Amino acid sequence: MHKSVVVAILILTLSLTVPQSFAADIHDSAGTAGAAFLKIEPGSRPVGMGGAFAGLANDINTIFWNPAGLTSVHTRELTAMQHFSYVDINNQSIGYAQRAKQFVWGASFLGSFTEIERRIGPTETPDSTVTVGGFATGLSLAYPLGTSASIGGTAKFISQQLDIQNIYGAAADIGLILRLLDNHLGIGITVQNAGVLGGEENPPMALRAGLAYRTWKQPEADSEEAMPPREVWAFVADAHLPLIDANPSFHLGVERWFYDIVAARVGYRIGLNQNPSDGLSIGIGVRKDGLDSLANIDFQFDYAFVPDAYVGNSHRISVITRF
Repeated sequence: MHKSVVVAILILTLSLTVPQSFAADIHDSAGTAGAAFLKIEPGSRPVGMGGAFAGLANDINTIFWNPAGLTSVHTRELTAMQHFSYVDINNQSIGYAQRAKQFVWGASFLGSFTEIERRIGPTETPDSTVTVGGFATGLSLAYPLGTSASIGGTAKFISQQLDIQNIYGAAADIGLILRLLDNHLGIGITVQNAGVLGGEENPPMALRAGLAYRTWKQPEADSEEAMPPREVWAFVADAHLPLIDANPSFHLGVERWFYDIVAARVGYRIGLNQNPSDGLSIGIGVRKDGLDSLANIDFQFDYAFVPDAYVGNSHRISVITRF
């Protein structure tokens, strides 16, 4: 166990300190990335914290960020997100995970679609419209390695619908997470979108490494049954190193839960290029345990806002249910 901790910390340190020139050399020789929709950051909660979640990875959102974190799912969790972006591009994600003894399995969908207009001449109205975009469906599996570590993976089928052709491919995410210091410290490492696409392009393969530190309190139980601890503070940091056709970025975030009901989030991302998504992000969350007939359902609503004066503001709305 101690050896795996040392290896994980070493990999994380290297990913956080990799020189920009080395990253540029990788990108120059790695080719061109396709299936750009895979770069979408699903989930309002992670985005509200600046896109840092690989080390926290403690709810169903982790199916898109670090599949090893799915071992934090106790029974069943379901999430759905709608991303209202610029130029009428619709981005959606759906994730589900369920515990099966020690294993946790899950399924996911991530898609991005828009309509383009076809014209033969300079007419005011288009002759026709066509929907273009792409989606990826995934199957995930996570397994604990003792009490302080977990591994997980996701296999994906990729489809791109373009105006004149369809492109298909396959990819995989592989992740590791360590829970240290009595579960206060999280260290996560994952390789994302390692695979192939039809044609000359490749999926946007990347290495993501993250740190998270959490504090929590033990809620007062209304019955003799012990209640799980509830998070109060979370401090997160991620390094994102694309291995194809992009530059590294660094992500910082904070989450604070008030009265175990309302969360406030703020984050900041720093890119080593002129990325329009660089900058501030903010978010809120509201959660409530079910009552009466919904007594066994835990509901959470999350919202994230990413302002940008150049390409337009971005809004994400998500829901999570635990049952």
